[in-house]
Amino acid sequence: MKKITLFYFAFLFCISYGFSQDDYILAVHGKNIVLIDAFDGSIMNPLLGTLTPLNAGTVKGIRQIGSEVWITDQTKDVIYRFDLTQTYISDVSNNLDNIKGLDLVNGNEVWVTNSGSNNGAPGNAIVRYDTSGNYLGHFATGSMSPFDIVDDKNGNVYVSYSNGGSPIEVRDYTGNLTQTLVPGGTLNFGQQLDLTSSGDLLVANFSSPSGVYKFDTTTGTQLNFWSLSGVRGVIETGNGNILWSSSSGIHLLDTTSGTSTTLLSGSAQYFTRLNLNPGGCSDPTLSVTNPDAICEGETATITVTSNGDEVNWYDSTTATSPIHTGLSYTTSVLNATTSYWVEAVNYGTGGVPQQITGGARVAPSGNSGSTVNTGTAPWGLTFDADEDFKIISVDVYLTSATPGNLEMQLLDENWNVLDSATIPCPAGNSSNPVLFQVPLEFEVTTGNRYHLVAASGPAMVREFSSGHPGFPYPIDTVGTVVGGTINGAYTNNTVYYFFYNWTVEVGSADICTSDREEVVVTVNPIPDAPVGDANQDFVEGETLDDLDVTATGTLTWYEDADGTIELPGSTVLEDGETYYVSQTVDLCESPLLAITVNKILDISDFTHASVKIYPNPAADFFYVQSDQSIDEIRIFDMSGRLLKVKTNLSNEKVDWADLSSGTYFVQLKMGTLTETVKVVKK
Repeated sequence: MKKITLFYFAFLFCISYGFSQDDYILAVHGKNIVLIDAFDGSIMNPLLGTLTPLNAGTVKGIRQIGSEVWITDQTKDVIYRFDLTQTYISDVSNNLDNIKGLDLVNGNEVWVTNSGSNNGAPGNAIVRYDTSGNYLGHFATGSMSPFDIVDDKNGNVYVSYSNGGSPIEVRDYTGNLTQTLVPGGTLNFGQQLDLTSSGDLLVANFSSPSGVYKFDTTTGTQLNFWSLSGVRGVIETGNGNILWSSSSGIHLLDTTSGTSTTLLSGSAQYFTRLNLNPGGCSDPTLSVTNPDAICEGETATITVTSNGDEVNWYDSTTATSPIHTGLSYTTSVLNATTSYWVEAVNYGTGGVPQQITGGARVAPSGNSGSTVNTGTAPWGLTFDADEDFKIISVDVYLTSATPGNLEMQLLDENWNVLDSATIPCPAGNSSNPVLFQVPLEFEVTTGNRYHLVAASGPAMVREFSSGHPGFPYPIDTVGTVVGGTINGAYTNNTVYYFFYNWTVEVGSADICTSDREEVVVTVNPIPDAPVGDANQDFVEGETLDDLDVTATGTLTWYEDADGTIELPGSTVLEDGETYYVSQTVDLCESPLLAITVNKILDISDFTHASVKIYPNPAADFFYVQSDQSIDEIRIFDMSGRLLKVKTNLSNEKVDWADLSSGTYFVQLKMGTLTETVKVVKK
């Protein structure tokens, strides 16, 4: 290889011991590379290296790609690749024109923003390469000129554009547009993007209004804006401040005070974080806060912040299979206080593990079954591994009428046991074999030969050479099944034994996790409805607040039974109307109590103004006062049943202590006049 001194890593490794992956930031400064402390943004080395020996043009984007650093040259239409031992590896120059930003996407592809059509380039597009620089194709962006991309390691790739109102788009790992996070017209010539430790999106906005924007990546809401001149690059430091670049230099923005300090003069471009141990991984951060309490019958949305590649949610502290993956989780409907557990994960350079199904022979064409003969055991298949991968599961087709245990083994090239598992299998059927997925979790490494075998087990379908097209059978691109095996040898290598539809997992073998944190969703009960009589009496001028209602919470009155039209407690009562009231306890509202009100006549309601009945309501007695003789007083209950009769009375005290509390009709007869009024017995 051509040796180019770009990074002085003898110096770097001396100072990197004991630090995490975010200890350094690299910045493009003209044709030079600057080393920056990732925590406080201070310049550690203003000339860590230079691209001058490569006759570089306009050096623009920079990213760490696994164990390499890739740097784009906008005018020379190339990407320079360096490893972490100072060695220049190669140029990537095919299918590129007018390139700017790039990022490692889904742990296994490099996406590059492209805006020109020379050199076989596709015009406005995202151009794709594998991590060795091999061209994988592109997806077009139409009339929009992409400028930078950033992968959130959780299935979303954010793309900035320099034209068309500079929207920020979100694409999935296949390149499909899933969301326009920031609509056109908000920004003007957006350049570099960066995701903060809390998951927000920073955007370097070059043209007026130039500055650094911060957006919520879920809603697209603008969270902040700092007015700065001609911003090109942007990246968050560990202490929450922001490094930004422009044609005048590299600057540090204090996000608390809003002041900006120039650290290094001279034209600068993009930034990247540097991990000097890319083969491993660093422990992710995870910040968890219990959500606000909810009411029974509701759902809760829980959100955490993390810099991990993945955030997994579990329904117990020991669960192994997550119930959800992502920074936010919306629960099912809850009726009691419930705990969930959340854990952040970082992966090594292999990226987020991906499962691939359909490996080897997918399914048998016949139903001929056989049981492993203990004299020639084990029986199985021989395969080669072209990449590191994990065998997650294989399918078997059971022909035995009874259940049984299947003893699986992974053997090395010399038939030594590397791993094993015993799996209970259900009963099968000889004429209609039963498909059963066998869980394995066997790890294999690249460049080696293995044997996947059954040491014993129930009868399963296998195919003689006449029953299948013939070996080899690919396991996607990660390996190949090359033949059958029995008796610890390459005997019967034309027989396809038992194991179909391999599901394998590729990606990082290095996994770093945070502590698994408990999140408690407090569920408050729905309180009972307030207590009160369904029929209540009132006198003219009384309000809802005067009705007799017992509650422990806050009362809310409504006009309708659906509780959609709220009424103030000062609402004046109307005769014959029905009102509805709830109580709220701990922010939870009860069902409604319906109360129908009836107006009680008082002195002003009598047509004969000389008659008075008081007090009303009354306890054991009430008075009747009149300027003329009262011939008769009759007392009825609400059903019309006559309870008492008093005659020839005037200014009389009426004793009704023997009657129970309630509302009664009191009828007064005075010659030819008759008056009836409701009187309440307390």
